Amino acid sequence: QLPHLNDEEAAPLLGAAATTEDETSGWEIPDEDYVDLQKLRGRCVEDVATLMLRSIAPVSAKYAFPMNVPLRVEQLRGELFKTAICSPKDRVWLYLALCIKRPVLLHELVETFTKCDVEMKEHLINSIEEAIKHIPASEPELLTLVEKAVPETERLVLKVLNILMQTSQGKEALAPAYGKAVTDLYGITKNPELLVPVFDLLERQNLLDFLPAVLELGADKVTDAFRQLIRSRAPPLSITELLTELHHMNSPGEDIVPVQCSMQALNILFGMRDQFDPKVYGIVIQALVEEPGRMPTLFMRTIIQVVKDLPRLSDFVVMEILPRLVRQEVWGDETLWRGFMIVLQHTFASQPGGAARVLAMLPMSQLEDVLVTHPDWKAQLREFIARQPAGATPPHVRQLLQ
Repeated sequence: QLPHLNDEEAAPLLGAAATTEDETSGWEIPDEDYVDLQKLRGRCVEDVATLMLRSIAPVSAKYAFPMNVPLRVEQLRGELFKTAICSPKDRVWLYLALCIKRPVLLHELVETFTKCDVEMKEHLINSIEEAIKHIPASEPELLTLVEKAVPETERLVLKVLNILMQTSQGKEALAPAYGKAVTDLYGITKNPELLVPVFDLLERQNLLDFLPAVLELGADKVTDAFRQLIRSRAPPLSITELLTELHHMNSPGEDIVPVQCSMQALNILFGMRDQFDPKVYGIVIQALVEEPGRMPTLFMRTIIQVVKDLPRLSDFVVMEILPRLVRQEVWGDETLWRGFMIVLQHTFASQPGGAARVLAMLPMSQLEDVLVTHPDWKAQLREFIARQPAGATPPHVRQLLQ
């Protein structure tokens, strides 16, 4: 069980068990198929490990390749099972160690998984990391394992994918073929958790199609999915496109996903803004405000976030976005109007001139209501008007300021 050590290095650790060939000569075993414990190598070790692995499944389990081992190997396996350190759940460790050396053995592990009861399946899912984390992500057998996945092996494969997602970060990326393999499995099981570890490997249209399902997962899964895109050198969807798609999930009268899911996703992406250029928000806001039709439900919410936490974009919002919203008669939508006023409140403290310019663009009815609610804004508005050329200010603004 110490494949990374040679015999001399392993002897002190094995203690009394590391006997010499002379010490084992006392075994009087006449069988021709007797295998000395010190000479167990290669296939014999794999046979013992496989017998131990298969023993965790019901005796009635049928395998694609029945085992035919020497009698003494079977007897050795029986002797091992009598010890306290070889309880059923302990019988997987030797096999997992061998999987590190020979990843092709993983397929037998998967087959055994399908034969086990619920408790043992859970044990294998929790234990397989001890092998996978030591196998390079480029190992072809790992890809084959995913490509051959079926609904019955989905949970084990999902565990493998999650481990690979963690171990490949900052190292060798997973092969694009993982994206197709997972897409095929998702087409059968419809489990969006499968998509998270390969989110950056999905084809663009598939990613767009699957995005709503991923957004309805928990915050940790959505975070992992977005992180995959941000870290990718050639993502199928840029951050600008992702942010735009998140806003398109909800509009008045149509919710592709619950609003709470979109809010969660937008918060997660906003929390990652140090990992990409924040100017993305300016680009997206500009594009959204220029789109025909009604604004996305969470449009103003994003603008409020930008004004509060991205001060470098505040000038852009005040000078470009708010005037355009006025021209689009933002007061006609109660939700947008409420958000519009919140943005003005945030900008009046830092940019009173720009905010006053926006106020001066409002029709008389709306401006009157605003000044009743915020009488302290009159002073900034009066200062702004005083600096403007005669005739540049609408008459109703001067009238309200008298």
